[in-house]
Amino acid sequence: MGVLDGLLGRPAPAPPDAGRLLALPAAAAELAAATGFAPTGEGGVCHRLVEGGAFGAFDRARREAGRLLSGDPARRTETTDDPHGWGWTRVTRAADDFERLIADLHLVEATLADAGYGRYLLCSAAAFRRGDGRQRLYVVHAPGRGAFYPFAPRPPDGPPDAPDHARRRNNLVETRARDALRETLPMEPDTARWFPLWDAPGL
Repeated sequence: MGVLDGLLGRPAPAPPDAGRLLALPAAAAELAAATGFAPTGEGGVCHRLVEGGAFGAFDRARREAGRLLSGDPARRTETTDDPHGWGWTRVTRAADDFERLIADLHLVEATLADAGYGRYLLCSAAAFRRGDGRQRLYVVHAPGRGAFYPFAPRPPDGPPDAPDHARRRNNLVETRARDALRETLPMEPDTARWFPLWDAPGL
């Protein structure tokens, strides 16, 4: 089973449950009180890319999401694709505007789902930081699983061209984040499904 399969919950993915994402702002207060992690204002929605004859309709749905996000000078958006079949819609707001950031991510999820591409949604991720900002934490929502999980990349110690640069996780931070969030969010119980997102917004 690949990363995409795991995030989608295959072989029988449940219908995307994007609405649960809206519970994240309330949970963020619990996370900050327990761990000191605060929102950075960065987040994004990741989805599979559609190929073939369906690409045109999918691209229109993604452009419609971008149109709905446009026009607010307090919000920055960016759409990126990679050669491995993933696409991101990245959104940045002020760090203290977390509730609106999550509403933006929910809008992207809902727009794609309403256009018939809900099963292509992989996850949404919101970034948090602690202290000087080197230690990052992402709270990831996998709608196909109806659950959240933490992802905490370790700050890189070596130069950018080092083989393991930005490719290590802080398991202790992830465990503490899960414990802080489990009373307010449905957490993914299978830690094997806590997939890393090395191209998440802000990394």
